[in-house]
Amino acid sequence: MRKAALVVIIVLFVFNAGVLMAADSGLDEGIAQLKEENFEEAIISLRKAKESQPGSSAIAYYLGVALKKTGDIKGAEESFTEALNIVPPVAEAYTELIEVYFSQDKLNEAKEWIAKAEAAKARPGSVAFLKGLVLLKEDDNTGAIEAFNKAKELDPSLTQTVNYQLAAAYNRERKFTDAKTALAAVIEADPSSDMASFAKEYQKAVEDNIASNRQWRFTLGIAYRYDDNVLLKPEDGIPGVDISGQRDSAILNTLRIDYQPELGSKWFLNLQYNLVSNIYFNNDSHNLLIQSLTLNPGYNFKDGAVYFPVTYNYVLLQERGYMGLLSIKPTVNWMFEKDHIAQAFAGYERRAMLGTILDPDEDRTGNRYLAGLGYIYILSEGKGMLNVRYEYSQDLTEGQNWANVGNKLSAGATVPLIQDLYGVLNFEAFFQDYKYDHTVFGYKRIDDTYTGTASVVWAATKFMDVSLQYSHTTAYSNIYLYKYNRNMYTTSVEFKF
Repeated sequence: MRKAALVVIIVLFVFNAGVLMAADSGLDEGIAQLKEENFEEAIISLRKAKESQPGSSAIAYYLGVALKKTGDIKGAEESFTEALNIVPPVAEAYTELIEVYFSQDKLNEAKEWIAKAEAAKARPGSVAFLKGLVLLKEDDNTGAIEAFNKAKELDPSLTQTVNYQLAAAYNRERKFTDAKTALAAVIEADPSSDMASFAKEYQKAVEDNIASNRQWRFTLGIAYRYDDNVLLKPEDGIPGVDISGQRDSAILNTLRIDYQPELGSKWFLNLQYNLVSNIYFNNDSHNLLIQSLTLNPGYNFKDGAVYFPVTYNYVLLQERGYMGLLSIKPTVNWMFEKDHIAQAFAGYERRAMLGTILDPDEDRTGNRYLAGLGYIYILSEGKGMLNVRYEYSQDLTEGQNWANVGNKLSAGATVPLIQDLYGVLNFEAFFQDYKYDHTVFGYKRIDDTYTGTASVVWAATKFMDVSLQYSHTTAYSNIYLYKYNRNMYTTSVEFKF
């Protein structure tokens, strides 16, 4: 009896030893195939080894690596999880599994395993780096920067890779100088590396951001305009009245001052002052001086932003106060898909006509309410765009001849033509139904106004733009006095500094 038991023990020992030897042989073969990048062959060998020894965390780990290399993400996820649940776990499987979840945008799962890896103190530098990537993808730039800096401390060998990602986090946080410094460190670490080449390209974008996001920006412009209907002469004229001098040239001068303090990546604020003077050669009665001040605070959220612009315009006509206009228009932009932006807005305007109003029924003083939707499509990696917009408005004026309901449709395109040359097209259709019978003509006025503009803009230098523009307006109305055509030709030079 004892001899029989001894024989069984010896047989089981020999069998298990054979199984272990077969498993080790399959594992060694699988690792060898992985080193040769024969991933399919490695999977075959490792699966055979797993059949022989299903409780091996090492086999599960290397099988996960091979499956990941062939694009079998689901299989890799299962194998790495298994490698971590078998005792003893394979520490390298933590980072592999986190990467698998990160590549699938399964950020919650990635964060769960990051926490487990931190508790196990497994590959702390690499785990901190992956934590930074996850936080960056979640738009937590501050947290990402902290994690990336920790990764450099824990594993100096990751410094070049970490600095590149730090630059991305700083750039999104609008800390452009810090981003530039991080990219310089990437290049200095190994100037001949691929990452250094990427960093050099990225530096150009960061330098553009530094230039375009200066706290103070100034723009000066001068333009010549030919206008064939300055006086908005009705298409059929006014019976018994000879209108002359409707054609004229003008000089336009513009000044814009922008102030944009650095508030981080979430909140932003833009203050803008605009001055426009339009001086005609002959019709000085239509000379305009327009000043406007805009306060535009806003907040960036994931995939979008909300703005709260408040603008006040003060208009002088022939050097006398003509109109004051206060407008508030909260706006939300949402990028619902890459390069596709939806827009919604609502607004209120208060118009005050200044000076003497001879006919109270012609007084345009009043309140205007508006709301609308828009869509923007980004072209050529941000160098161009297409946009369409609809706006509904109610103009409640004190003079009954100007109270109306409006529907406005607009569309535009900015398209890069050749290097530094852009084409700009805009079209607008504005349909206005007036609320009350006109006090002179005795019936309700209806206007349909169509405006089209075509421009060519040449970015001649970093500091100067040159443009040519043609604009046409056709206004149809059931009251002949408001029916007209107008063409304007403008050439301008703008200096930016």
